[in-house]
Amino acid sequence: MDDQLAGPWLIAGGYTVALALLLLGGRFDGRRPTAAAVSYALCGVLVSETSLYWLSTGSAVPGWLWFAFPLVIVALAAWRGYRQKTWIGRLDASGEPSFGVLPARGIAVTQASPDSVETAVEFDHNGHRLLGVEYRLGGGSEGFPELARTADLTDGTYALIQLRTPVVPSVVITPATGAFEPERFTPLEDARITRNTVGAPKPDALLQRFETGTEFDRRFTVTTSDPEFAAALLSPGVRGLLEGDPWFRVREVAFHGGSLWAAESGTLTEEMMFADSRRLAVLASTVDWEDTDFRAVAAASDTSDAGWLGGRRGPLAGLRGPLNRRREAAGRQPLSSLSLVARTVVALALVLPGLALAVNSLTALTGLAPVARLTVTATLLAEAGTSNCTGCGNGNLVDGIYELDGETHEVKDLRWMSFGTFPARGDVVDIAVTPLWWHPLIEGKDTGVFLLLIGLAPVLAGALLAKATYRPRPRRV
Repeated sequence: MDDQLAGPWLIAGGYTVALALLLLGGRFDGRRPTAAAVSYALCGVLVSETSLYWLSTGSAVPGWLWFAFPLVIVALAAWRGYRQKTWIGRLDASGEPSFGVLPARGIAVTQASPDSVETAVEFDHNGHRLLGVEYRLGGGSEGFPELARTADLTDGTYALIQLRTPVVPSVVITPATGAFEPERFTPLEDARITRNTVGAPKPDALLQRFETGTEFDRRFTVTTSDPEFAAALLSPGVRGLLEGDPWFRVREVAFHGGSLWAAESGTLTEEMMFADSRRLAVLASTVDWEDTDFRAVAAASDTSDAGWLGGRRGPLAGLRGPLNRRREAAGRQPLSSLSLVARTVVALALVLPGLALAVNSLTALTGLAPVARLTVTATLLAEAGTSNCTGCGNGNLVDGIYELDGETHEVKDLRWMSFGTFPARGDVVDIAVTPLWWHPLIEGKDTGVFLLLIGLAPVLAGALLAKATYRPRPRRV
């Protein structure tokens, strides 16, 4: 097997890291211009270098694609940055909150220092008044240097989505980690709960623990300033919504100061603003509270996907809509556009190189790959102290030449993996020249079996990731 075995993994890994840099640049865009510019620049360089490496290995891909790849990446980055910066301007919105709360040092207050809020947007939608706030954990923390330092290290950016309600007693509903154990193990959901709740502000009110006396207490922690209101609020319908909707399982929601809010890790985007506010509106419409004003707010609008989101479904809406409905029916978390793209790229990065290696191995094992006669010109044994091989890497390496279809090919540093007799200089051995790019050379049946198993492992991992993404199985309770 030659050293080009690493080729497809380098290519897939290069594009995957480039995608990560693109997403990282999107997180920095509008808040840290220098970091965003560096991320985008590194993304473009990595795509260019990966494409150049791909083309230099003898791929049949046209050379003009080497120039097209960086242009496509730059165009996508520019489009995403434009969308992120202009979606607020497309709304009939105000940047001065007229209701709700602002986060300051972990507390939800009606007024906060300018440093604590990065972005604020307030507007009317479907009969509701909505407020979106983007903030950083370290904002306004001059007296708390450790908090500011931690926020800088973790990029502690959060979005607070709020829906105006009549003023009611304070209630905070927090999902519990490990709530489904031992029936289910949910480390990813638990990590998301921690990430979302660590930056969620708490009401500036005296709260006490409240329990319903049902299974709900195992999955959610409720604190309130008025136990009687909490008892009326947490009706069977509300508890069923909170327990049954995966969205509420990983986000803390709170009633306080005439606002119903939820905090989420990440920058405030159009997709997050409308998707999260719809869930809050659904919760408000489920509350069976006797207050007339609250009933009027709860019944104010159509909270269905089509009625609430309209044309604001975000990228890949035609794919994400049915997919997320299927995922929610299976008890899985809905996916954002970025999450869906990232999962798909990772799955393809696992499946395609692994499948190519597995098919190449099968052609060698079944005799479909052409067999050439390799004349050994130099060797290197891993345990030897000296070498006459032109390569300098570790392992059993072979140099040689072979003819195929009338053409002479030179082999450098063919890694000999067969358990058979290691050839000496001047020996002539049979090797299988596999048909799919990158055309690895396979020197024996045992090597073919070994490479087949190596190739099937990432194929299986990628297939499982794709199935968990697109065709999730309902969780066992």
